[in-house]
Amino acid sequence: MVSTVYEVKRPWYARLWILISAALVVLVVAAVVTLVVMARRARLAPPGRTIAGVAVGGLDERELRAAVESAVRARVEQPLTVRVTGTGQTFTFSPAASGVTLDVEATVRAGLAGSAAALPASLTVDSATLEAALAEHRRAAVDAVVKLAAPSPRLEAKGDTSFTATTAGVTRTAGRAGWTLDPATAAAALVPAIRSGLPEASVPSTPVAPGIKPANLAGVDQLIGTFTTHHPCCAPRVTNIHLIAKLVDGTVVAPGATFSLNDKVGERTRDKGFVPAPAIVDGELEDQLGGGVSQFSTTLFNAVWFAGLPSLEHQPHSKYISRYPPGREATLDWGNIDNVFRNDTEAPVVIRVKTTGTSVTVGLYGHTGDRRVVSETGPRNPVGAEGGFSIRVTRTVHDGDRKTGSATLRWTYEGLD
Repeated sequence: MVSTVYEVKRPWYARLWILISAALVVLVVAAVVTLVVMARRARLAPPGRTIAGVAVGGLDERELRAAVESAVRARVEQPLTVRVTGTGQTFTFSPAASGVTLDVEATVRAGLAGSAAALPASLTVDSATLEAALAEHRRAAVDAVVKLAAPSPRLEAKGDTSFTATTAGVTRTAGRAGWTLDPATAAAALVPAIRSGLPEASVPSTPVAPGIKPANLAGVDQLIGTFTTHHPCCAPRVTNIHLIAKLVDGTVVAPGATFSLNDKVGERTRDKGFVPAPAIVDGELEDQLGGGVSQFSTTLFNAVWFAGLPSLEHQPHSKYISRYPPGREATLDWGNIDNVFRNDTEAPVVIRVKTTGTSVTVGLYGHTGDRRVVSETGPRNPVGAEGGFSIRVTRTVHDGDRKTGSATLRWTYEGLD
């Protein structure tokens, strides 16, 4: 029996559909393969990339994370040498101990993204901790120290003489400037250096000027006036001279202020230690509590005179006493006769006193620059029958080459002591 085989032919469009379907399958497979390859490529750091100076180019995500955890962390959390601008000073700064740490996840994400060749690390910054750590870095200023010696005798002439301001007796130990950091400003300068893995950074500073010790002696650097007078040893009046000297020694007269000897010492009383001693009262010599203090007053007056300072109130003795410069002397009487001067300079005036058994020296310290004071005493013009005389004393003040002032004292003595 013969079998008959029939060939069934598909329409042409059916065959076309099969071809199209096959092509679509191929395209889908190719697209999936392409996406997989691209995805794998996206998880690699771009070639040549560095993070905080550490080479990470071509690393996949796992390798990159390991590099960030080790080499990058070592870079950004290493101690920095911090230079303080304008001071020549440095200090070591530890980021991790100061609130600045590596943000690993943010750094890895950044390392796999973009195309930039060099990237900084990402950080976690505790601003409060960072600024507190920076605030600890400072150098305190060291104050200059001024010491004023008890004055040695330099001037005791009773007639024409002069005095020029000098540094004698002044010891000045130089101070040292300090500095501080503004924490917010310093932090803004440090964080970028840490992110870049740099071993050094610079931060701006604020200078702190040294002060003066004692603070009330700022500007005092000269012996501006001095004088010495002499007396016999061991008399009761010497006790009073030494006591008033002790009470006045170290007094500071501020710029523009006045000094009153009576106001400073107060009434001379036994309770204060003053003793009776001869004094001229109404032209006669008699014992008085505090007798002899006029010698200190005269010595102070002459120191003021040769400093070129204005004397606002003083009065010579009624009778001339030979141990004093004629016309250039000042008695003192509680509630009646005072000795007052003004500090017309821009620096404090400090009164220092030194006594011995036979002398008293007053030194005035302050600042008058290159001041020179010239004192000229005129002739004695006889007055009366008891040896009295009138006299004139002129003071000329020179600051450098300029004459800046003059004053004239006129006095008539009723007789001799």
